[in-house]
Formats: sequence, C-alpha cells, structure tokens
Amino acid sequence: MATCAARQGKRAKVILSNVTNVYKNLALEHWILNNWSFANFDCLLIYRNEPCVVIGRFQNTWREVNVDRAKKDGVSIARRVSGGGTVYHDLGNVNFSFFSDKPSHCPARNLQFLSQTLSERHMLSIDLNKRHDLHIGDRKISGSASRIIRTGSFHHCTLLVNSDLAALSGLLQGDKTLQGSSTASVPSPTTSLLSALSRDVTPQSRDVISAKHHDVITPRNIIDDVAEEYLSLYFESIPAEVDLWSEDCTQDTDNTLVLVEEVPDKVIDHDHESWDWIFGRSPKFVKQFELGNDRTVPVSVERGLVKEVDGSENSNLVGTRYDPGVISRFISELNKSQIS
Repeated sequence: MATCAARQGKRAKVILSNVTNVYKNLALEHWILNNWSFANFDCLLIYRNEPCVVIGRFQNTWREVNVDRAKKDGVSIARRVSGGGTVYHDLGNVNFSFFSDKPSHCPARNLQFLSQTLSERHMLSIDLNKRHDLHIGDRKISGSASRIIRTGSFHHCTLLVNSDLAALSGLLQGDKTLQGSSTASVPSPTTSLLSALSRDVTPQSRDVISAKHHDVITPRNIIDDVAEEYLSLYFESIPAEVDLWSEDCTQDTDNTLVLVEEVPDKVIDHDHESWDWIFGRSPKFVKQFELGNDRTVPVSVERGLVKEVDGSENSNLVGTRYDPGVISRFISELNKSQIS
C-alpha cells in the first residue's frame, strides 16, 4: 500500500486497548488527545466495547436511544466529546481512532485506508460517501466523528465486523417526537462485514463477496490486519509489545505497538459517567404529553430537568429529572382530577 504525502517524515504508534469498558476507552482516547503532541508522529488507537450506545456530544439522549430498553438489557449509554450521530458498540464492532496534528487531520484519508486494507486483505468492495461513512452496497458498516483541539485531533470510526444487528436496531429507536435543536442522527440501513459475506448486498457485489472468507472475518483478524497495514504506511514494523503505562513507554520511545490492559483512575473523568453528562447535556427540548379530550400538555426540559409544564413553572415536576414514565403518570392523574 502506498504511503500518503501527509505521513512523510513522521513516526507512528498503534495502541491496542484490551479494556472493554466504554467509559474507560473514551477516557483513554481523550487522555491521548490532551497529553500527547502529534507534530512528529501519528497514532492509531484500537478498541472494542461491551454492548453500549454512544451518542454524539450535541445529541439528545432520549431522542436517540431507547433508554428503557437499554436499562432492561443492561446496555451502557455514553456521550462522547466528538460530534456526529449515535452508534451501537459490542464486541463484534471495532473502533479506530486516528490521531494527528491539525494540518494532517483528514477523515477521508483514514477511511480510504480502511477501505483499501479490507479490500486488499479480504476482497471486500467498500465505498466511502460524503458523510464519511463506509458502505457495502447500500448498507452502512462504519460511521465516524472527529474532535479537533489546538494541539491535535482525532478522527474515530466504528467498523461493524460481526455485531448484533438486531440489538443495534432496537436500541437506536428513541423518541423522535421530542422538539428541539439537538443534532439528529441520520438513519441508514446497516450491515456487518460478516453479514455482507452471507448474502449479496447488491448485484454488483456478487463477484467480490464470498462465503469462503467467513473464517477470517473476525474482530481479532481485522485488528491485526489494520495495525500491520497502518504501521507499514510509515515503514514501521511491529516489535515486542509494551504496556502503555510502563516506564519503558513514552511518547518518544521507539515502541510502535503499545498495549493497554487497564486504564488507571487518574486518566478517567468520572463526570463523563454521570447522569449530568450523559443525559443532562442534552439540548433543551419540549415533549407534548396527551392529556385527553384532544389536548396535549407541553413539558419543557433544560439540562435534563423539567423547567415548565404547560407553560407554567408552578408544578411539582419542575426541577425533577426528565422521566417520561413519571410525567405520563402525573399527566394522567392531572386529567382524572380535572374530570372529577
């Protein structure tokens, strides 16, 4: 695979996290961005998470996620520091975060690299659209988002390898009736690499998608392939592995393959696991609740807390956390009292 001009003269590291907790991996990603300089080298962080839903920084949690189902199924909900839409993670999904300095930030180049790697290694026909999504036929296999600060940037993307697509579909069915200015996800039909190999997605892909590749389409194999190809862009080889937190590993060492077995507490911002961040950072919105007699009661919510009920701040609900079930019961009791 040919090297890119933006990578000339740079070194590279691949950091492979064996941690599967979404909050810890997002914290690790944020820590790398804030603590390393990318003037002279690039970095690729690779990780997987236990089942979770990750929303964009400017999204409304209740609008994007079926919160009740997530709680029932024990699926974590997280908010990341980058923008973009909502995605589902499980151990069948691989996450790639490409770190660089601001001048080298180029999501399209990163996705072209992934597409070319998968094409060369596994004979997959993958397309990139203007939204920086990867598709096989008309179905999405990867979405992405970015974060840019003064000292650097990252572009991170998902890759559905053999994820539970039924769980994905059900969990991403939030309340679309909420009225507000949050960033809305753009719904797209999805597939995984393994599912694409199980059937023809489009007639054009029939010749390149073959069931004989099923045994090599696994998250572990994809991770190994991408890591090897990424380092080859910089003419780097894979030496002995080193732990990120060991004395033998700093930003300036020659280690190019770095492992993470645990994320220390000093790296984790526990506020990002809080209700205030995950739910309370949702942009303000209004929900219309049915009162009966063809009348609705508007409930205004700001910072995740009820601000007004039917235009009034004089309600027992004002100041409480938004909970549609609790509010529905309150509205129902209010209706009964008005009728009697």
